[in-house]
Amino acid sequence: MYRILLILFLSISLQFSSQINTQLLSNSSWTRVKFSMLDGSRDLSQIPSQFLIWKIKGNNLCSFTDALILDKRSCMDFKLEKELMKTSDLAAYQIEKLTSDSLVVIQKVAGIDSPDKIRKMWFTKSSIVLNNLVKEKKKDSVIIASKNFTPALKRNIISEIFDNYSQKDFSHDFHLKGSILIFPKKQKIEVETENLEQTKASQKGIAFFKTTLEKNYHLWDLTGFENFEKIIIPYDITSKNGSLGNDINTIGILFFNVLNDTKGFPVSIKNKKLSLDNFDKGVDASNSNKFDKAIQFFNEAHEYDNTNTDALYNIVSISLLQNKIDIACKTLKRLKDLEQTEGMKLFKEKCLEK
Repeated sequence: MYRILLILFLSISLQFSSQINTQLLSNSSWTRVKFSMLDGSRDLSQIPSQFLIWKIKGNNLCSFTDALILDKRSCMDFKLEKELMKTSDLAAYQIEKLTSDSLVVIQKVAGIDSPDKIRKMWFTKSSIVLNNLVKEKKKDSVIIASKNFTPALKRNIISEIFDNYSQKDFSHDFHLKGSILIFPKKQKIEVETENLEQTKASQKGIAFFKTTLEKNYHLWDLTGFENFEKIIIPYDITSKNGSLGNDINTIGILFFNVLNDTKGFPVSIKNKKLSLDNFDKGVDASNSNKFDKAIQFFNEAHEYDNTNTDALYNIVSISLLQNKIDIACKTLKRLKDLEQTEGMKLFKEKCLEK
């Protein structure tokens, strides 16, 4: 009888726990506070300051990757099966931890099982992140916006300005830099621009940029910022031949690059296709025991795309096989600079005592 009661109790407890977790997930907003690969390696696919908010409603997941633009998002449906958020038959997010204020997930993709290729992300409830930042800044009357602490536009008016309203005025190369100043108590906006050399056509467009922002105070979501006297949002926009630099058509990403992109060894992707082509040539040369040629191809693969860490690991393996410790250590140093866990471990084992 005791065994039957215990089983019944466990069954009820598991059902209740499942309901609680479903409720926590079904209507929530999460701000990513940390990310890496499963083995602790740096995720080279994203900049260290990359912004991400997950908003979940029912079985729909929306990802927001621009802190300044609220309507810039991508959404997908998922199916919750125990601890898995299945987004397709081949991909899912495994929920490692879920509480009222934190969420930890591990990305699962069919065919990918190496710990340095599997992504892991840590989230905190967005309302908690905002409340903590408001408390931290509560004695300040003037603040400079940061990645997780900035007013946001309800509509992508920046893109509209450049793409729709006055394209002819931005048909020449220009560089625009300055600050957006928001005064919540006065319900007012001012746009400052630095005195950079511009063409007459660009000057006209920049004036339009300023006046359009200044008359659209109502488009900003200032939740949590109502009590500040002034909020400063720096921006830096570059346009080449009428197209915003690096295919960026809002100030959001540029704004955060200016403030936060100094962390970590820089990622450089010159030509991903040539990187993969050289990698394949390196594998073929290695299989034919042409090891020096293989190292040359793997080096070129990494030069074209320094996120191609497999090319570096192959150079290390070949160099150690040939007892060329100097080449192995030089390559392991590159892996160490890119914060790859296995590379850092091997560098310590093979090189620091040499």
